[in-house]
Amino acid sequence: MASKHRRRVKNFFINKNFQGKIILALFLAVAVSGLLFLVVFGLFSADTMTISYENNDLHMGNTPIMLFKKAFVANWVFLVTCATLLFGIALITTHRIAGPLFRFEKALANMVNKNLTDTIRLRGKDEGKDLAQQINLFNTSLSKDLREVNRRSQAIHDLLTQYASLSSSKLSAEEIDSICKAIKTNNDKIHGILSSYKLADD
Repeated sequence: MASKHRRRVKNFFINKNFQGKIILALFLAVAVSGLLFLVVFGLFSADTMTISYENNDLHMGNTPIMLFKKAFVANWVFLVTCATLLFGIALITTHRIAGPLFRFEKALANMVNKNLTDTIRLRGKDEGKDLAQQINLFNTSLSKDLREVNRRSQAIHDLLTQYASLSSSKLSAEEIDSICKAIKTNNDKIHGILSSYKLADD
């Protein structure tokens, strides 16, 4: 019996610490902006009075306080909806950043461990595609150069083995010169590849 295909559950909290900080910062920014507006509005209307008519009752009070109470009571459903919507938008946005960051950290950890086989693949709406492409190109380029260095090194090893297997008396001057030139050619190729890199100071 074929095993049932298990649908992968999408994990929106890839990096809870990072995403939590961003969401909290966004909420605080919106809340502080709203409070700042209320404070500024209150300062400009502090010396005014507002009269409201509700259930056949006439209410009178300081303008900032009256407007704040009425606005909150009338729009609490709207405020809750906006808060939920804000949380959803922040969660989706941070997910598109936290996901690539997780992939970058994993790829760089592999590179530190001298494993260049990792290829970063991001989703369609993820951020950081240019950086992912640069890391992938670096891994591909370095892998190509290291393969060439390994091939040249093996060629030098084979030439030295060939030379060692025969006594120098059995080799003509032309054969010795040919082996030496082949070793030098491979060594120059290795040197050319290595000299193309700028290395950090020890």
